[in-house]
Amino acid sequence: MVFYVLTLFPDMINGALNHSILKRAAADGFIEVRCVDIRDFSTGKHRQADDAPYGGGAGMVMTPGPVFHACEYARNALGANARVICLSPRGRPYNQRKAEELSKRGGLILLCGHYEGIDQRALDAVNAEEISLGDFVLTGGELAALAVIDSVSRLIPGVLGKDESFLNESFSDGLLEYPQYTRPAVFNGMEVPAELLSGHHKNIAKWRRRQSLLKTAETRPDLLAGAVLTEEDLKFLREGKFLMKGIITVLGNDQIGIIAKVCGFLSNEGINILDISQTIIQGYFNMMMIVDITGKMRCFDELAANLRTLGDEIGVQIKLQHEDIFNSMHRI
Repeated sequence: MVFYVLTLFPDMINGALNHSILKRAAADGFIEVRCVDIRDFSTGKHRQADDAPYGGGAGMVMTPGPVFHACEYARNALGANARVICLSPRGRPYNQRKAEELSKRGGLILLCGHYEGIDQRALDAVNAEEISLGDFVLTGGELAALAVIDSVSRLIPGVLGKDESFLNESFSDGLLEYPQYTRPAVFNGMEVPAELLSGHHKNIAKWRRRQSLLKTAETRPDLLAGAVLTEEDLKFLREGKFLMKGIITVLGNDQIGIIAKVCGFLSNEGINILDISQTIIQGYFNMMMIVDITGKMRCFDELAANLRTLGDEIGVQIKLQHEDIFNSMHRI
């Protein structure tokens, strides 16, 4: 796989590639990283690639010409359909799924921004896709580009040597990775979990799966929404009180059968009601329910739509929200 890195500071990229797995992957021919100095495409004698922003403001903006021509240079080498990825804090969040998608391409163009950003016309002209490593700002896109190169390269067959090296890692199955241990068996009085010393592969796999579930539930419960969970996984999470909760609100004119119909719907969907509160004020019916939606996160939108349809049928408004969203909206 060939990476073209378009940057104002090529040495930042080249220096990081001379170590560890990336160095070996390049030596073995699995990857090739070509740095392109954006300043080489400037028409000025001082190789200027930035200017003051229109509309005023602090800092400088990378001018469109050098960026556009650097991208075209890389596209001429990789092909007209080569993807241009601009590393930017305003881009879509980068994750393991994106890394897997990019690893299936023959080449990538990584555009590193600097200063206050890149002239939007250059990004539009090359149809750049903006991605972000997270909700923070770096001094430039080079470190982010290196992170993309590293995360994509290790998914290319042959780079790590064994497919298992990345198949069991964090995010590969939607969960965080289980804890790892090595020799000695006892360190500072702390022992390696007995399951890992048992030699019983089924028990080891079960222990690792449960540890992944626990770590994810404690640290990144949001990931459970996209993970593929078995009935055994759901049972384990519920036993540990690690539940994905939803808030259902029902509002409308009071009538016979509202509670029965809503509860009947939830029962048919296999959704457990954890708590419920219902009042009637001057003929207006108001109900709030906390429900366990641990096993329903993959079809959450469909479930919410079906509840809205049920509400239309019985003449009330029914809304389902994830607990985190509900708390954020009602936080003072």
